[in-house]
Amino acid sequence: MVNASVQPRTSGTGEARQHGVELEVDRATVRYGSVRVFENLSLRVGAGEFVALLGSSGCGKTTLLRTIAGFIQPQSGAVRVGGRDVTGEPPDRRGM
Repeated sequence: MVNASVQPRTSGTGEARQHGVELEVDRATVRYGSVRVFENLSLRVGAGEFVALLGSSGCGKTTLLRTIAGFIQPQSGAVRVGGRDVTGEPPDRRGM
């Protein structure tokens, strides 16, 4: 299980957009049955930033990417693209 957090520079979707945050995962939790893959995971990626996810097999990298893309719905938390909450939207409507 991953329990990670990057402290936000601001609070609120509008403020995040003003600071160039293009992708935000906000306190997301994903479980497969009773297995917690990650809990309260937060991540912000700014415009023009390049990010690599590194970790051992089974640590949640693919699950995080599938959650961002919309193939997995988090049990809690939010995914925002360009300041817009896309958590409940299907992959083809996320603007990626």
